[in-house]
Amino acid sequence: MSFNNILCFGTLNPDLIYFVDKLPNRGDDIRSSSSKIRAGGTAINCSELIALWNKPVHVRGNSIGKDPMGIFLVNHLKQNNIQYDDVIINDTSTPTCSIFVDSSGERTIVSSGYESLKWSSLENLNNFDSLILDRYSIQFIKDDLKNLKNETNLFICQAGYQYEINYKLDFLIVSKDEITVKQANDLIETKRVKYILLTSSSLPARLISSEGNIEIVPPDFKTINSTGAGDATAAYIAAFGINDLIPTIKNACAAGAIVAGTNEKPTLEKIQEISSLVDVNLR
Repeated sequence: MSFNNILCFGTLNPDLIYFVDKLPNRGDDIRSSSSKIRAGGTAINCSELIALWNKPVHVRGNSIGKDPMGIFLVNHLKQNNIQYDDVIINDTSTPTCSIFVDSSGERTIVSSGYESLKWSSLENLNNFDSLILDRYSIQFIKDDLKNLKNETNLFICQAGYQYEINYKLDFLIVSKDEITVKQANDLIETKRVKYILLTSSSLPARLISSEGNIEIVPPDFKTINSTGAGDATAAYIAAFGINDLIPTIKNACAAGAIVAGTNEKPTLEKIQEISSLVDVNLR
């Protein structure tokens, strides 16, 4: 299976990334060794990779402003051939995420400016065959999600876990520190989620389903910057589906490993190369 028109619904914001040796203690004053600004948020992170893989993709999510940061995002969407017709652009300020990446490659995120934003709707989905959601947006669209799986033929996956899942998902991609094993098993047993992929930087991932558990062991690599790695994994699953489950999961984990370990874009060619180094073990 490979989807033909994908909607990425979630956060849209510039990422202000600072590379530091370690996070400051209370009251400390530190300097970063380097910094950069990039277009980010789960909707953009996922959509730019899906576009890289030559698939039609749209974004919806929070509103963005007509300010310089908003213009920066719009230009990025245009340059990457990402459709943004349903994104609300108004006179509010564009939200930002400040991301502090320490020497181990792990990140600490401070989000700002989301409180007064408007959000796109989940209406008019007939032209899409795959939908990816991010955890931050769930509180704004939770009523629309309750019957969405029953009312559409969409393949629906979600990146991250923060709010109660009382709707149906085909796939949940989530960091091991966001959900307990009991919570994950409850979602599977109640059939709210068919598959859950628990990820953790360079450590083995685990695929949980009613059919059993599978451990996915990535190649040995050092995490340089984990920003966007989980989104890369989720984007691959949303783009290519799970008819060929094991190859898809290996490729998806390879995409995340490439982002975390190299800071490069995970091209399909590179994904295939790294995927051959991913081991799968039944548990």
